[in-house]
Amino acid sequence: MTADKTEAKDPDQLRAEIAEIRADLGDTVEALAAKADVKAQAQAKVRETVETTKVQLDSLKTRAAERTEVGKVKAQASAERGKEALARYAPWPQVAAGAAATVVALVIGGRKLRARRATPVRRRFGR
Repeated sequence: MTADKTEAKDPDQLRAEIAEIRADLGDTVEALAAKADVKAQAQAKVRETVETTKVQLDSLKTRAAERTEVGKVKAQASAERGKEALARYAPWPQVAAGAAATVVALVIGGRKLRARRATPVRRRFGR
């Protein structure tokens, strides 16, 4: 293709150059046709977007499942810590013993009070 115009070319060489030029033009026409085919480009873009979205969705599902598992573990650990704290800071046996002692004191004190009221005043003070 860079040969001088004054040089004479043999017909076989010219045919080879013409075939090469036709092949190049064919490739160029195909590339232009592909660029001009908006529908095909849109479909390709849709396919690409769908694939990308599927990958992202799978990734999000995986992360959500992991976070759910982590949340369950944290909730379970929190519940266990709460039970431990309740057992540590809520002295139920002491509270029950205190309540029982109070009931006993009230019962005994009430009996003594009734017994005092039942006895005459002279006996209490020795008169």
